[in-house]
Amino acid sequence: MIYTTDAIVLNNRKYSDSSLICNLYSKDYGKLSIIAKGVRKVKNLNGAILQPLNHINLVYYFKAKRNIQTYKEASIIKKYDDISKNYNKILISSVILDMINYSSIEDNPCDIIFRLTNKTLDKINSSESTNIFYYFIFFNIQLLIYLGYKPLIKKCYKCSKTLDNASFNDKSGQLECTNCCSSNIKLNIKSIQLINKFFNTHIDKINTHFNLDNETLNNIKKYFFHYILHHITNMKKSKAYINFNKKYDSTI
Repeated sequence: MIYTTDAIVLNNRKYSDSSLICNLYSKDYGKLSIIAKGVRKVKNLNGAILQPLNHINLVYYFKAKRNIQTYKEASIIKKYDDISKNYNKILISSVILDMINYSSIEDNPCDIIFRLTNKTLDKINSSESTNIFYYFIFFNIQLLIYLGYKPLIKKCYKCSKTLDNASFNDKSGQLECTNCCSSNIKLNIKSIQLINKFFNTHIDKINTHFNLDNETLNNIKKYFFHYILHHITNMKKSKAYINFNKKYDSTI
């Protein structure tokens, strides 16, 4: 049976001398694994199509109960050329792809996740490098909400006190007030207010002109790093995520 769907290439790896095995997130069928035979041959252009970040129209042979489906052909719908020219954009986009890869179940389609990923990559691709982290916050929050791991930002997880300054508790995986928890992963009131703004904001209306100092931004990055590792444990396998953290957090 032949299936056709739009998909975003998450990653690929070499298989034999001439083939690739690719993980993709598709609009209609969720996460897919496919084998593309012969695409690494010099004269075969399909290898370039099946590169991470490419948004493609995929045609493949489907066989029930098979974990890896067979590639037939594909065409590129969209390439994120500006992302590929900027290290910070590459790093954050790679983390996004790994979050989808490590949190998704095979053959479990979700149009919301597909549209969220596509729209976020669009924004990162077209935005100034200094603004891309705000779209990354938005993506984190929306994906975590969908997965059932909505960050609890307003009140202390332990005593329910309204949070102004907070610490992240690695054991509970939540924020607690400074009376209940003391850790080196802290959020001040400015950080908490910023994160709260993203819960009910459409991605097209995100204001990227926030007046935040580097320490506040880095604390937010550190918080999300630990929060995601706690709730999406397979992200420990993500080299992009570890590199992202090293860029902002010298404590790990």
